[in-house]
Amino acid sequence: MVIEHLEGEGNAGTKYSDPVPDVPAYVEQKSKLVIDRRSTSPTAGQEVTADTFVVLLMANDVLPGSYVTVWAGTSRERRAQVITSSLFEYRRTPSHVEAYTD
Repeated sequence: MVIEHLEGEGNAGTKYSDPVPDVPAYVEQKSKLVIDRRSTSPTAGQEVTADTFVVLLMANDVLPGSYVTVWAGTSRERRAQVITSSLFEYRRTPSHVEAYTD
């Protein structure tokens, strides 16, 4: 997977990091209703349908509004924006980040 981290939003526009390639991730193509957490989205705060579920290591945390490219280099490759993400940090089980994309 490839991640383009959201670095900032303002009057000058939106700034993203350079693409970070070869990020390990678990990806499922499935639909789910989620709350849109992107601050500049016309649907911010509303329920929207996410098309892809992604699980990442905590070191690869992504903010809503970041871009991810899933299945890079395959016929299913697609670039999508992160709608919402949540950090799950546990003492005795694997900690991770869950993200949903449009």
